[in-house]
Amino acid sequence: MEEKEYIQKARDYLLSFEQVTNEIIDSHLNHWKSRKPKTIPELFRASLLHAQNRRGMPNSIGNIEGLRSVLFDFSPSEVSKKYQSWSELFDAISRGNYKPPGRLEKENNKSHWVIYCKSIVSIAEFLSTYSSIEEFDNFVHGFLTNKHSRLALPLLLKEEIFGFGFALACDFLKETGYPDFVKPDTHINDISRGLGITDAKNDFGVFKDLEAYCQRIDMLPYEVDKLFWLVGSGRFYLNNLKVNTSKWDFIKNINS
Repeated sequence: MEEKEYIQKARDYLLSFEQVTNEIIDSHLNHWKSRKPKTIPELFRASLLHAQNRRGMPNSIGNIEGLRSVLFDFSPSEVSKKYQSWSELFDAISRGNYKPPGRLEKENNKSHWVIYCKSIVSIAEFLSTYSSIEEFDNFVHGFLTNKHSRLALPLLLKEEIFGFGFALACDFLKETGYPDFVKPDTHINDISRGLGITDAKNDFGVFKDLEAYCQRIDMLPYEVDKLFWLVGSGRFYLNNLKVNTSKWDFIKNINS
């Protein structure tokens, strides 16, 4: 089977479920076009949503709109000026009007709120160096000149932003309007390995090999990522639809 056929096979697999249509699939594959922030505060807010993208954390943090006043309408420059440390931000949240669903335990280093405050402060410090979304856009596109520099960007974000691992940095980029990135999560990794696109053992290797695959078949990384993720998760979130997919059945059918 030719490599490019994996894409059609993935689409056919999803279409085998009665509720799924080509229009539903395409809306998810093209969703990146409407996700790009138009201002630095919008980018900051999007970053904060990604910073809590770990198991159980959203249930502790709740709706981040409740932090709007403490975070100066999501202005990273104002946040960076006001809070010199995560503990100052933690105290401000504790004294504020927002009552989060999770407990505020300042002395517990594993507390979701301690981790989240550290992420907020580091994100604010990083984004406050950009005066406009166009400047940040130029920064990102400066890394898209070749496959090596593209790999370097999520590695840089991983070092600059507390709580951003490599995969989360990739997810932040691809879900904020930069479709040249894939997120090597459990579904993407399993399917890419199962189809022989990669034999890498770590996220970095999967990212590199899957990006090369996308280039070979002349398809946007975001589209391939989203298609494989839908096969793995069955979550058509734009349509509030969940179907009982199995990535293992999909891989088995292709390999047979």
